[in-house]
Amino acid sequence: MNDKAVTIVIFIMCCFLLNGELLLGQQVEYAGVKIEDAGHRKNAATYSDNADERKINDTELTYSGNWEFNRLLPRSNGYFCNTRSFAKSEGASASYLFTDCVGFAWHAMPAPNGTKADLYVDGRKFSSIDCAKVGSDGVLFDSGVLKKGSHTLVIVAVSGAVEIDFLVARGKAAGPVRIDVGNRSFIQITAGFKETPMNLKAASSLIETKEPGEEWELYTKGAEVKGFGNTGPDGGIMHLYVNGTKVKDVNFKSSRPESGRLLFELRDLPAERFNAIKGVVGTQGGRISLNYFTTNDPSCLIIEMNRKTDAEIAQMARHERTASVPETWHPISLQARFPVNGVRLEDGVFKTIFDRNIHYLKECLNKPNWVDAKDADRIWIDILYASNEGRMLGGMGHTLRYVDVPEFHKAIDDILEQIDRRQYANGNGYLMPYGSSNYKLSMETWPGIMRDEQKNYDRAMLTKGLLAAGLAGHNKAYQLLRPFYDWFNHAEEYLPIMLLGSMGIQGSIAGAMVYHSLVGMPEDIQTNMKYYDMDWWLRALAHGIPEAAWRFTLNRPHNYLLTSVCALFDIYLATGEMRYLDASLGAWKIYHDYFQIPGGGISLCEHFECKPKSYKLTNLPNNIYETCGSVFWIDLNHRFLQLWPEKESYAAEIEKSLYNVVFAAQAEDGKIRYFNQVNGGKYPSFCYNTCCEIQGTALYGMLPQYIYSIAEDGIYVNQFSASEIQFSQGMDTVRVLMKTKFPYDGAIELQLKSPIPTQMKIRIRIPEWAKQSVWLEVNDKRFMKGKPGKYVSLDRTWKDGDRIILNLPMTWRIEKYMGETRIEGATRYAIFYGPMLMALKGPMMPDVLQAENEPSVKLAMPPEAFLRKIKPTGNLCTFSIDGLPEYSLCPYFSLQEGSFTCFPGFSSPDIPSE
Repeated sequence: MNDKAVTIVIFIMCCFLLNGELLLGQQVEYAGVKIEDAGHRKNAATYSDNADERKINDTELTYSGNWEFNRLLPRSNGYFCNTRSFAKSEGASASYLFTDCVGFAWHAMPAPNGTKADLYVDGRKFSSIDCAKVGSDGVLFDSGVLKKGSHTLVIVAVSGAVEIDFLVARGKAAGPVRIDVGNRSFIQITAGFKETPMNLKAASSLIETKEPGEEWELYTKGAEVKGFGNTGPDGGIMHLYVNGTKVKDVNFKSSRPESGRLLFELRDLPAERFNAIKGVVGTQGGRISLNYFTTNDPSCLIIEMNRKTDAEIAQMARHERTASVPETWHPISLQARFPVNGVRLEDGVFKTIFDRNIHYLKECLNKPNWVDAKDADRIWIDILYASNEGRMLGGMGHTLRYVDVPEFHKAIDDILEQIDRRQYANGNGYLMPYGSSNYKLSMETWPGIMRDEQKNYDRAMLTKGLLAAGLAGHNKAYQLLRPFYDWFNHAEEYLPIMLLGSMGIQGSIAGAMVYHSLVGMPEDIQTNMKYYDMDWWLRALAHGIPEAAWRFTLNRPHNYLLTSVCALFDIYLATGEMRYLDASLGAWKIYHDYFQIPGGGISLCEHFECKPKSYKLTNLPNNIYETCGSVFWIDLNHRFLQLWPEKESYAAEIEKSLYNVVFAAQAEDGKIRYFNQVNGGKYPSFCYNTCCEIQGTALYGMLPQYIYSIAEDGIYVNQFSASEIQFSQGMDTVRVLMKTKFPYDGAIELQLKSPIPTQMKIRIRIPEWAKQSVWLEVNDKRFMKGKPGKYVSLDRTWKDGDRIILNLPMTWRIEKYMGETRIEGATRYAIFYGPMLMALKGPMMPDVLQAENEPSVKLAMPPEAFLRKIKPTGNLCTFSIDGLPEYSLCPYFSLQEGSFTCFPGFSSPDIPSE
């Protein structure tokens, strides 16, 4: 089947309503975005294999002025790459430079009457366009035959919302293709670059910066790439990297300024993959000016991603995807395991969070539907009701692993009984609180479109809850799960469309988790292989290409992609197939390097475009740090830590995410914040069964498992919290008691309780943030030093009463903020005390804005001078600042109300000499 036929099959699958009627010519609102005349073109999303034509997606153009970019459209609406761009005001322009072109066509959806645009070619007005007059094939304008060569196209909005879906360039490219630096499908830049877009006269854009650390990154499949820019007397040094490896320094300094100069040339790049080419401004600064790049392969990653997605989805529709068989699997053994039980929390931060969560759950049990009220759209209760059961089962089940709460046992029994009745009534193993016919594609508009999440999100949340109940000793949960997944693994009517609809990939975690439970079967993994795992995605993740996350082609990008990464790792553990490990490790690098702000928040969220390293700090919902994202990040790092228990970086990520996001999301009454605002004021907390409550309450119940991990030859201390663990070491039972006030104090004492001498290793994490080696004492004698960023191993025969003492230096440090939410005339920094992100409490400055109506703080001093002014107050981890009596510092996680910022701006004004 050719690509065109594949796409038609997918379009038909996606566009039929449950009663078989085709949805065409209607207005659709999808996740808050209104789409006019959705489905107007049946064949709009087809791909051409014509060597004399090249499709240019809307993301490949260079934009100037007021445009809006939708990057989350369902493919069923007929868009070429489930994206669109449209001008929102008069004068907004979009441009593109065609190479070896003999003509072009502009494709768009029909616009309302009165929408007009002017079209310029090579600096001259070519035509005026009535954007309401779109042909049945989706062509808004066709240039006809042009003289073969390079042509610059500029589209200027005259009135109305001028839309661009894609362009088609006719003419076979005979030589290298130019890629303008303003092209955001190939190139990403950090916010410190000044952009001069292509205009009616200029043939290319320009990006410039002098700031150290600013960077650009180009993704190209070409084996040969050249970079062109401007040099001059104030030029700086740019470090050039290819796929993460530094290859050379490029010098922009020249006594004779030159425009459009060849700056670098790369040859023999791997042609089978998209290569990441990055330039970073050196530490000394200096002007870096870039115009364009050339490549011998103009393949666009977003187009290839969509093309391959369509092909693999079509294979699923025909049940042609295959899975490896258990006989070929080589299961991977974990080197350390978390304690399922046997950990008791003592007074400290972990216990405070844990106990608040118990209060939250007890209060929920006393409320109708376990919530304060139904949300306005009735999504969380009436549409996604199974997730509500999963929330309660998850929070209570994990809590019961470590403490006994009688009312939780009764509540779990009641919920399991209700699920059992549903399963018995269905007679085939199905147990969800609605008919299985809901697993068909929903073509409803918002909020009904969320029914698509029943087959994935809702199922995954209930599955997680049932597994938690099973770990708590309620074996009936396992007895319910196995027949349900026997049904699911053979639901051939629904499996081919699992990835279609609203965030389908978030369902992949469920089967993998069931496989690793007491009732797991190979089919739980094989179903994922056949109906969730896309080969192109695994390859893109393995190569560390951020587009695989922020431009994920099915439905919309989201931090929920991390749950799928956890599933990929679980499949690796089951099968030993390296491509799954490579993908999960590549995904870790993508999120760590491109979508995590100082302090740990995951910036990639749904609904809005989240460019790599944009790190928005605005308080607009869906642009800030969703609690779910950090829970999933903890999940992934905890998986890695059990396989590589001495890689301190994974424990550090868990610590950072716990203190600076997940703990910060909990209110004093145990309710949970959806988002984690880091400027102005904290987001309100809820008891609505939001997704972040579901993830949060379960994680709070799991807190004891993150402190320690157990190996055959001893124990690992991963986090520092007053607690006691009891575990088996060979034939012996050992207890380790940790005494500490961490994170308010770095002093830590471990006491051994063992009836007989026991030989084992006690490995203790020395955090990277300590920045200096730490002495460990055993029974009041110096034993050995531990290096920061490592685990120190104490191997000896331990006796009852032995003590280990260490003192972690709780020092101050700063980290520069490089995102796009900057403050004029200042540089923003995050401030840390030990692992904790600190909040600067005090009044916001109305004339210091991070965004419209979002004031922040700017201080007229360098950050190093600010650190010298910090003084302890005598109150627990609260500090004053000399000379700034209206401001103080406290841990962000402990702050519940009031005005604050975690990213103040610092300026260093010139001080006249006396």
